[in-house]
Amino acid sequence: MTNFNKIFLISVLTLMALSGCERVQFDPDIDDLNERLPVVDAVLGNHPDYKTISLTRTAPYMDGTEVEKIENALVTVQGPAKNYLFEHLKDGIYQAPEDFAPVAGRTYHLSIELDGEIYEAESTMNPPVNIDTLEVGYDRWEDPKDHIYEVTGRVKDNEPEGEHFIFKYAVNEFLYDSTSVWSHYTDQLTNNIWLEDAIIFMNIEAQPGDTLDVFGLSISEIYYDFIQAAEKNRVGHNPFSPPSGIPITGNISNGALGIFQVSAIVQERLFIPEDDEE
Repeated sequence: MTNFNKIFLISVLTLMALSGCERVQFDPDIDDLNERLPVVDAVLGNHPDYKTISLTRTAPYMDGTEVEKIENALVTVQGPAKNYLFEHLKDGIYQAPEDFAPVAGRTYHLSIELDGEIYEAESTMNPPVNIDTLEVGYDRWEDPKDHIYEVTGRVKDNEPEGEHFIFKYAVNEFLYDSTSVWSHYTDQLTNNIWLEDAIIFMNIEAQPGDTLDVFGLSISEIYYDFIQAAEKNRVGHNPFSPPSGIPITGNISNGALGIFQVSAIVQERLFIPEDDEE
């Protein structure tokens, strides 16, 4: 028998064997895997909109049920000279007392007592980003008729190295609070240098006369990496060579998930110009 005939015979037998196998649907069996771990969303700061902590639990993968809210925790934040008790409002949201006013340069300690367990984290409030001027105009890559805008500005970090910031925006006081529209900034290459005409945001949908609020938050390297990992997991990849999921590591102890961050926050209000002013 020639080599060609041998190869042909082997191929036929292989196909016959495969055709006789029963097709079994792949089931990763992960729908019910859930340890009900606490999830902490605690980004606080010297701004009235950053005075709450959200506590939830992890849910089964692709379960489709509503995320469980944690409503029976004892939540405190210890400052340099005082402990602040956060009051549960509803749906796992805990509100800071009125006198909670974090200060740059101070370190704050989060403690969550829940079902006999204690979850903790620390965060130092870094100095705020320096904003000299901000300007809003038509997005340079879009048709002005579409009313898509960008924000540029003159901004600078502070003298210490290793600072990190994020920028958010709100149109008519509606905050677009998603990593997909935040701007991230680190001083790795531009420490203590004024950035002229820096592009803060692009692709902002608004109308002439709308208000546009820009928020700058000083953040830790841990939170910066947390955001970067979350964004990389959100963005789609090449389907033919997908990477494994990027671990999102927070700073909460005892196996809990999430982040505790205390930020210095600055806010600047702009107005979308009327068409005849452009």
